[in-house]
This record gives sequence, structure tokens and C-alpha cells, in this order.
Amino acid sequence: MAGSERDHEALATPIRGLATLQVVPGVPMLRPAEVVFEKLLDGYTDHQQARNLQPDTIASRVKTVRQVRAFAAAYPWEPAWNHVLFDRWSSMLAEQVAASTMRMCQLRLKNFLEYFTDAAYEWPRVCLELFGTFPAQVLHEFNRVRHVQEYIGRPSRNRPLSREEVRRFFGQIDPEIQRLRAAGHKGALTAARDLALFTTIYGWGLRRKEAALLEVNDWRRQAKLREFGDHAGLAVRYGKAKAGQPPRRRMVVSVWPWAVTTISNYLTHVRPLYYEDRHDDGAMFPTERGDVLSPRSVNDRFAHWRAMGKLPEALCVHCLRHTYVTRLIEAGYDAQFVTEQVGHSHGATTAIYTALTSDYKNTKVREFLDAAEQEALSTAFAQADAEAELDQPADDPSPSTTPTGRKRT
Repeated sequence: MAGSERDHEALATPIRGLATLQVVPGVPMLRPAEVVFEKLLDGYTDHQQARNLQPDTIASRVKTVRQVRAFAAAYPWEPAWNHVLFDRWSSMLAEQVAASTMRMCQLRLKNFLEYFTDAAYEWPRVCLELFGTFPAQVLHEFNRVRHVQEYIGRPSRNRPLSREEVRRFFGQIDPEIQRLRAAGHKGALTAARDLALFTTIYGWGLRRKEAALLEVNDWRRQAKLREFGDHAGLAVRYGKAKAGQPPRRRMVVSVWPWAVTTISNYLTHVRPLYYEDRHDDGAMFPTERGDVLSPRSVNDRFAHWRAMGKLPEALCVHCLRHTYVTRLIEAGYDAQFVTEQVGHSHGATTAIYTALTSDYKNTKVREFLDAAEQEALSTAFAQADAEAELDQPADDPSPSTTPTGRKRT
């Protein structure tokens, strides 16, 4: 096909999400408002798919639009969809969700209205012809949650665990495994898997989804870390994706020998028990039913052990990732190394995760005070030497020490 013909065909191809692809002009509809609304959501879905967004992302945006439509008891092209409605809806959200969740819902609705009000997609013209009204963008900077700092979450959430909390969380699991095993309870296998699961999240700084979707073949050898054997590195294949992009990948280098030992024991003695009567599917953390471990299940298992250890309910599994970052910084690892380990695009994001313990801060203060004290002593000794030189007679070469008891140089 000639180049000009291809260009002409490209120009003739309709835009995905175009109103006239969903609503045929001149065709009568039994319930026009309901039909047009569903066609509108179909067009919006096509528009999002053309941007290569993930199905879950598209579904969450469509769900938000449906929720606002039910809240308003009106369709998006009707006058009820105005600034007053949006303020009422936002006020309702503010009483139920965190600020970060509220901002995300507002952005979803703003994204939908940008599509709906864009004349290029012809929805304003179609709505005006069918209903005598047209949509308007009612979401602006002045009536949305402003994102003026890196972290807008609740202060009680996503903090690093203290060393005592880490001991309580992990220290309870092994005794519970022994108790369940002695009682012949099948929960012993799940508990042993949980120990490896949360050790991996804490020991390699993973997100819950990254850990849930791991496979055995994701472990790597490293030429300069031979002491870690087959588990010197972990290839994370399902890292947090940017909008419209596939999951990001990264390689996390193993740091702590105790974590490698725990994973080696799990892969040798625990995981094979899941596959005694079925085919090995390669999942790192399988379930008894043969399903892939879901992020929600990771949350549930963490909540189970958190309750058993009588830890604060505000703690969530993501806190283990915060703890990993903090421990690396405390150990003296370079900030850029830590940023690459956890897969952040910017060091400022990693800084949000960091919360240095009082022991670390005390050590740094002590180092500063010791250095200042040493400098003060050196200054005092130098001054004493100078005074001794002035007091010493010029024809008396006998004293070989200063009044401070130090030999002169």
C-alpha cells in the first residue's frame, strides 16, 4: 500500500471513544438517558484502552463515575452535575476515606469529565441534540485536594516498625509453627509459609503485590556475593507501574544473611509440601487450594500475626517495606543504593520511607559531641603549650615537658 493511501486510511479511521461510534444518530431508543449513559461508559472504556491502561485501572475509574451518578441521582450531562454536587460528594468522601484516597477519587472523576467535555469526542454535541443540555468540567484546582507535599497519608500509617515490634512480629511465628505441628494442625504449613513471605517482604523491601506474584525462578546468583548462593539477588517482575505502562522490573540485591537462610530453609523443607499431590506451578508462595496468593490475602495474613503479637492496628504490611529502608540507612548504605533497591524513581520518595531510630540519632549526636570535645581539648593543650613557652626562661633548657605533662614536639 502506498504511503499516501495509508495516510488517507489513518485519517479515515474514527477516534476510539467517539460518541457517534456508540450512539447512532437518528436511531430511536426506548430509554435514551440510560442507554446513552451506558454507551458513554463504553466509549470512555475504549478511550482508556487506547492509552494502554490496565483493566483494573479502567474498572476503578468507571466504578467511580457510576458511584457519582448514583449519588447525584442524575446523569453527567444534566445541570445537577455542578460544583455544588461535587462539593457535597467530596465532603462525603472526607468523612469516610483518607486524604490520599479522596484525591485519587477526585482525579478519576476529573479524568472522566475531561474526556466527556472534549468536543473532539462529540459527546457535548450528542447530549445537546438528545437532551438539550451538555456536560461541563466542574473539577478545578480550587475545589480539589491539593497535593503540595510528597506524603499526604495519615501520620499513623505506613511507619517503620521499631526493633521491639519486629522481634514481637517475627518472634511469635516459629513457636506457633511448632505448636501447630505438635497438634497435627494443617495451619502449621501456612504459618511456615507466612514466615518466609514476610521475611521476603522485610528482607528485600517488597510491596505486597511484588511478593505475592514471585516465582521460584526469580532468585538469582551474584558473582560477588557467592556466600548467598542461589539467593543473592531477587528479580522483581511486577513492580509498581506508571499510568499506561507495564509493571516495572528491578533487581534487588540480598543484604542480610539471616533472611537468605530463612528463604533457603523454606524452599528446601516447606514449599515442597504444597506440591506432594499436584504439579509444581513455580509460585514462590503457593496456597493449599493451588491459587495464586492475592495481595488481599497478604493483608489478611499480616493482620492475623499482628493481632497475635498485640501490635498496633494502624500497622500494615507496607510498614515492613518502610522498616527495610530505615534499617539500610541506619546501616550506612548509600541513599542512591537504597532508592534503587526499592524501585523508586526519585530519592525524595525514598526519604518519605525513612524514619531513623533514636539509637541511630543518639549515635550521630555522640559522634558530633566527641569530635567537638576533642577539638576543644586540642585548643586548650595548644594554649597551655604557648603559655608555658612564655613562662620558660630563655637560658633554662632543662624542662622537657609542659605544665600539662605532655612532651613538647
